[in-house]
Amino acid sequence: MIYSTAVADIINKTIPYQALGDSLLPVNNNAEFMSHGSAVTVTICNEDQPIAFGSIVKCNEKQAYVMLGEVDKKFEDKSVWIEQVPVENKLNLVYKVTKSVPLIDYSGETHFEQTFANRDEKPAHLHLLDILINNSVGLVDMDVSKNITVDLEENSNLASWRDTVGFVVGDKLIFERITVNRFELLSLESDKSDVTVEDVNVDKLHDVFDYENEVSIFDREDFLTALLKTGGVSAKVAKTGGQVTGYIVNTNNNILQCYGENEQTQKALFASAASKMDPKVTMYVRKDSSQLMDQLSENAEERVPITRLNTRVIINTIKYNKIACLNMGLHLY
Repeated sequence: MIYSTAVADIINKTIPYQALGDSLLPVNNNAEFMSHGSAVTVTICNEDQPIAFGSIVKCNEKQAYVMLGEVDKKFEDKSVWIEQVPVENKLNLVYKVTKSVPLIDYSGETHFEQTFANRDEKPAHLHLLDILINNSVGLVDMDVSKNITVDLEENSNLASWRDTVGFVVGDKLIFERITVNRFELLSLESDKSDVTVEDVNVDKLHDVFDYENEVSIFDREDFLTALLKTGGVSAKVAKTGGQVTGYIVNTNNNILQCYGENEQTQKALFASAASKMDPKVTMYVRKDSSQLMDQLSENAEERVPITRLNTRVIINTIKYNKIACLNMGLHLY
């Protein structure tokens, strides 16, 4: 992978970059999340300049999550031929453009042929996603047994994700990014709560992993270890009667994820994390998920709709009742 300001320029408006900022990419040789995370990354270059960048996280053998897949605007309307560039790290793949022409029209073919036909020339976006998928869950039986998910903010290139790379199944749930004043979160603290909140020791993450198993069947131990060791990321666990009942992960201005057994636990986690956060706090939530989250959404200073797209099916293996904030842009939940 070629780390440079050119890559940052391509992805600086994406959800994961907004979540982690300069802690996402190891720009200027700083070892950050993408340098030691569990994600596969792909960079496509033209004359040594990055023109497309993407990353994917494998959830299991049949499910993956696209963190991002961005193409320079100059190449959005082109069909390109590419070839792989040898690299040492097989999780950070690099390709170069060998030829480009104005976008070739295949509209006369079926939708399946347009999306999955094996051609040397493709839109850069389709090349990017094919490589990411093939190096995670694999392209074999993509149309019958495997599913890929992506989350997009408004004004993203939705048409390309749907029509060019085949993310055609919209989620029935409604998600949004909200920005709240941290005092909204601090006000959730209660003297009567029997929930205690403790800082997470990044060298001893068993409390996080214990509760993680309550939220979904996916094994995210490697992913969470990488995330919690990323610069600027903090975490806390909530305990009730000595038992772990939730945890929260955040940066100075973003709550990356917050899970809790009940509203009391979630309130305690929000209030504790907010005590050391910036005045404006951003998080990704599911609309109509709970009275608490509806309250925060109503009082938000900004709300941005999120569209979740899938290639084949809607995910139903996540216990959304335990999720206050989703880790959008970095994983499924």
